[in-house]
Amino acid sequence: MTTVDGSSAETPDWFQAKGKKQHLIVGRWVPAVMVGLPVLILIAIVIYPTIWMAYHAFQDTNMMSLFRQDWQYVGWQNFSRVLASDRFQSSVGHLAFYLTFGACLQVLLGAALALVLYETVKSNLIRTICLILMVMPMMLPPSIVGVLWKFLLQANNGAINHLLIHIGFLDPLERIEWLDAKLALWSLVIADVWQWTALPLLIVYSGRVSLPPAVYEAARVDGASAWTVLRRITLPMLKEIIAIAFILRFMDAYKFVDKVYVMTAGGPAQSSELPVFIAFQKGIREFEVGEAAAYAWIIFVVAAILITLFLQYLKRVLKAQAFA
Repeated sequence: MTTVDGSSAETPDWFQAKGKKQHLIVGRWVPAVMVGLPVLILIAIVIYPTIWMAYHAFQDTNMMSLFRQDWQYVGWQNFSRVLASDRFQSSVGHLAFYLTFGACLQVLLGAALALVLYETVKSNLIRTICLILMVMPMMLPPSIVGVLWKFLLQANNGAINHLLIHIGFLDPLERIEWLDAKLALWSLVIADVWQWTALPLLIVYSGRVSLPPAVYEAARVDGASAWTVLRRITLPMLKEIIAIAFILRFMDAYKFVDKVYVMTAGGPAQSSELPVFIAFQKGIREFEVGEAAAYAWIIFVVAAILITLFLQYLKRVLKAQAFA
């Protein structure tokens, strides 16, 4: 090795030996392992089960035939049975109800709380404490949240009915059956909103913090009111952030099983079943693997189509705003 002026520079023997034999930092096998191991795990827990499920969606597979490995090809029969089922059709209505009053409410409430917290609370310490308190429900396992709200919503001994009696909304002998067929789905929505409103709150709050202060200073100089700033500056600049929060909650709605299982078990009289819960029941409880796979693929295809359409719409909106 030579220096800039042409003189030779001494290097340690270990450095020269390391450079001749192998890479100076890691061995050649390390990148292969670091990339290959996650790929193998992905294949084992995602790709292979997906292909296996796609195969058995066209088979008449149940527990006995699965162990004997003598299932029979039935073509699209599983899909037609699922689509023609009254149980599946009512569950789609329940899912639409949950998306409307659950996921949308979480995003709207989370965005409102984030903006109120940022605009009205000036102390960073109080903001941090409020954020921690609001995020705590999200840290709990969904099954624990389901058990908690199931006890709170009990008709006779539940804390919610006792609270309504004490504040005068109910007579002392009156009770609301929160977990009956009429209100079971509402109860699930209430429990889910309580737990997951914190996620869009954090997303929108982070987006609001990142907005440039110069825009708001210019608006204050021009004499814009708080409502005008919110409607003309804050919400348009946070539109993409709010859309991302909605997509995340929309995707989570398709795996909403735990609270349904713990709080209502899909009842009473199948009044709170969602498509993914029926797929769980068919595959895990009834061992109708072929029909459960058909349920799963229908749910996956519909979710992929809806999310793709939403992303295309969002892309068109952003493109129009860029040229406006």
